[in-house]
Amino acid sequence: MTDTSIRSGSITGRSGLTRRAAAYGLTVMTLLNFVNYIDRYVLPAVGPRVQEALELSDAQLGFLGSAFLFAYMVLSPLFGRLGDRMSRTRLMAIGVAIWSLATAAGGIARNFVQMLCARGAVGVGEASYAAISPALISDYYPPERRGRVFAVFYLAIPVGSAVGYLLGGFLEHQFGWRAAFLAVGLPGLLLAALALTAPDPPRGINDVVRDEAPSGTYLQTLAALARNRAYVVAVAGS
Repeated sequence: MTDTSIRSGSITGRSGLTRRAAAYGLTVMTLLNFVNYIDRYVLPAVGPRVQEALELSDAQLGFLGSAFLFAYMVLSPLFGRLGDRMSRTRLMAIGVAIWSLATAAGGIARNFVQMLCARGAVGVGEASYAAISPALISDYYPPERRGRVFAVFYLAIPVGSAVGYLLGGFLEHQFGWRAAFLAVGLPGLLLAALALTAPDPPRGINDVVRDEAPSGTYLQTLAALARNRAYVVAVAGS
């Protein structure tokens, strides 16, 4: 592979991917991120109807959102670790299938516990995708192109959130809140199959490896991150 081929755009960095293959992978990741946030925000859109139908208190309705966040927070590091050792596209496909089925399961929940488990499972599935997809995209493109690439990828967050509210509210008004969960959840199984078609290049293929790069155990890595002020401020801002 030559510098000329990289500059010409036929190859993206050192990953060996053609421009078309990298763009396809980015498109799949962005589409999954879009649907991710639709599924995440359909509950707030239909929350009052769910509360009324399942006779939930305000606290119980709040716990439904907390269950998602708790599962998402706890399991993201686990899936990140698995993503360093297993096929990333397969892990994502499993995660997309889990969150899609869990979203649809909300449409058949009959009580608080069932809905709580369904929303927690949505967090499990989305944790696998969210932990892996940014690293995968980084392996599609060299560092100098990632700013624009991630701008496209993360645009799916506000757009998907807004669509989740609007679509959830529309479906609830037309067909009921249970149909809203089923309608946005079940099509995700097709996206799980689509995730398997995304490229999975070697990890870190486009990154510059420095001799002084830190190495060590998982806890040592976390300690190093804790000493990185820019990282800490970014996480605190999130």
